[in-house]
Amino acid sequence: MTGACPYCRTNFADTDQSVTCDACGTVHHADCYAENGGCTIFGCSKAPADEPKLSVSAPELVAVGTQAQSVISEARVAPPPPPRCGAPLAPAEPATTEQLRQVANSVVPSIFGGFGAAVAERVSEIPAPQPKSRTTFILLGVLLGAFGAHSFYAGYKKKGAIQLAITALTLGFAGPMSWIWAVIDICTITQDAGGIQFEA
Repeated sequence: MTGACPYCRTNFADTDQSVTCDACGTVHHADCYAENGGCTIFGCSKAPADEPKLSVSAPELVAVGTQAQSVISEARVAPPPPPRCGAPLAPAEPATTEQLRQVANSVVPSIFGGFGAAVAERVSEIPAPQPKSRTTFILLGVLLGAFGAHSFYAGYKKKGAIQLAITALTLGFAGPMSWIWAVIDICTITQDAGGIQFEA
């Protein structure tokens, strides 16, 4: 037998079982004919019937659209699900110094046998920054403002270095400019570089 099966497109072998279509006379492998449920030639009366077409009416489409809209609306209104076990938690706010002291005084001593109390004492021993004197700031600005002394006193080291450099590198010729800058500083600056207000 020569030729190829129209279903699997392979040539017939001498040992293959074949089936001939009663309507169009096309030869198929017996397995291919059975698997297809009939002849594979388009338009043959022995070909399997076409699968029924899917038909959807307009009311069915409207019903499905309404249902989908309600599901979307519920999804928008529904609160988020609770976190699962093992899910990452939201980042916590950083602890304040007072909270760290409380932990050091209560939890850490019981674990490390008094080590936390020593840490708490060290933390409490750190002195609070003292406000600088505005009078001293003004006097330094008026008398030594051309050299940036008032800026160094208030902690504005970069500004003080610039004022000193202007005076020193010009051999004092630009000193009046630095001094005017210092007068403007003592009139406008009311706190040191750390943000602490000057005391009277």
